[in-house]
Amino acid sequence: MKKNNVCVIIEVYNEAHRLENCLKDFIWADELVVFVKPSKDKTYQISKKFASHLYESKETWGNNIVNNYNKHNTKKKWCFYITASSKIDHKLVIEIKKLTSNKSFDFDVIGLPYEMNVFGLNGSFSPWKTDYKYSLIKTESLKLSTETHKEIGWHGDKIYKIMRNETKGRFYHFTHPNPNSFFERHSNYTQREAIQYCQKYGDKAFRKGLIMLFRSLGNVILKRRTIFKGKNGFVLSLAYVSYFIMLLVCIWFNQNNKANIFPTEPSN
Repeated sequence: MKKNNVCVIIEVYNEAHRLENCLKDFIWADELVVFVKPSKDKTYQISKKFASHLYESKETWGNNIVNNYNKHNTKKKWCFYITASSKIDHKLVIEIKKLTSNKSFDFDVIGLPYEMNVFGLNGSFSPWKTDYKYSLIKTESLKLSTETHKEIGWHGDKIYKIMRNETKGRFYHFTHPNPNSFFERHSNYTQREAIQYCQKYGDKAFRKGLIMLFRSLGNVILKRRTIFKGKNGFVLSLAYVSYFIMLLVCIWFNQNNKANIFPTEPSN
């Protein structure tokens, strides 16, 4: 019987091409909870094979993370949020189980050694590189939001890291296998994030977006120096910065559309 006190949670949409490989890595959890958005492929059928709890969502695209959490209302001590791009090494799972099954382990969140792959590339030069992912959070400390890219957080300051030099295990994110996937998903994200920027910052939203664009340039030119790392680094830099260009354009359009500055098409 599983007794690791972990509830793995995932939202999926048209992910049949990679979902099985993902879910196989997380069947060790006490609960594997899958929320399926209305998909045109076999996402639901694949989810049914592995999920301990399976729910269907009515919305094709959108951030339902708060509603989904309330719908399931897990009683497990730990929540582990993943995506269909996620994979995990068995060696890291062993370390997680040791911690989450220990009743005296008193922390709010566990930092997992992390590796992010974009277009199949990773490394210290990648503008997306981060050493740890904080997706395994104590349920009582969990803080959820509908704000894009800030959906999952926690209350409290007790953070435990599984040190990278103490295990070869990694939590992986294999995102954007090709440019079509990259720009399709980023188009959805930037449109949604632009609306949130306008709601949050009002007239200052464009300035905020411009600052984020300059920061992205600083990241690839000065901090990571990705743009100077050959052809691969140059392309990764373009892809990274393109998100913030798309975001700024969407903010501009959203603001001007509300101001009705665009001419309407003449009627026949």
